Amino acid sequence: MGISGQPFGAVGLAVTLAAGVLLAACVTEPAPIVIYEDKYDSVWIKYDPRAKGAGHDHPASFTPEQMVKVLEGILVADRSQIVGTIKGDETEWTPAFTPMQIRDLASRLTEALRKASTRDLVTFYLTILDREHGKLVTSGGLFVRNERLYFILANFRTMPSSKIYETTYEIDVRDEPLLPMARFQFALGFRPKEVWIPNGQVRGKDGYEWYMDESKMVIVDLKRLFPDKGLAR
Repeated sequence: MGISGQPFGAVGLAVTLAAGVLLAACVTEPAPIVIYEDKYDSVWIKYDPRAKGAGHDHPASFTPEQMVKVLEGILVADRSQIVGTIKGDETEWTPAFTPMQIRDLASRLTEALRKASTRDLVTFYLTILDREHGKLVTSGGLFVRNERLYFILANFRTMPSSKIYETTYEIDVRDEPLLPMARFQFALGFRPKEVWIPNGQVRGKDGYEWYMDESKMVIVDLKRLFPDKGLAR
């Protein structure tokens, strides 16, 4: 459900067409490496065409406990309600993941980052079944570069279907987890805020590539988040 109690948007015909273009453009890319997959959820290692230069700092070594801390820190808020400073100090933030999702994702993302190459990023696709709205999708990806974790949340409990001219259309972004199904519905945050790097401080520097609407990406200073536990390549 959305922050206001409603799901974050529905899919329009334009998004469906955009997805088709993206899928067509990806046919020559290497096949993803499946870390986990069932009919509801998946975690993949995917080739990242935006990993320029030396690429990402992968493989990256996290413990499951460290990944739990990362996932617990990811927050979302209704974009229309963002107030206060650039980090939304007065905003009512909501955890992006349920405790069960965190439990399952932590080990899977840890394994994926350990197996990823410098040209890969890790993606996830999660679904929950809502009694009122049916299937809701949360999806995104992450990578490590220059001792920073880039975390992208393309969809947050988003309805993957909409009705156009009495016909119901549904798009499955499992193959493209970074494809937003609804634009500008929410913004991403992180706590503790002291380790959250504003996008403007990194924009234009090595490792910062244009993945999507910037409000759906947070950058975490790993040295400050884990001062006593280094991350090894």
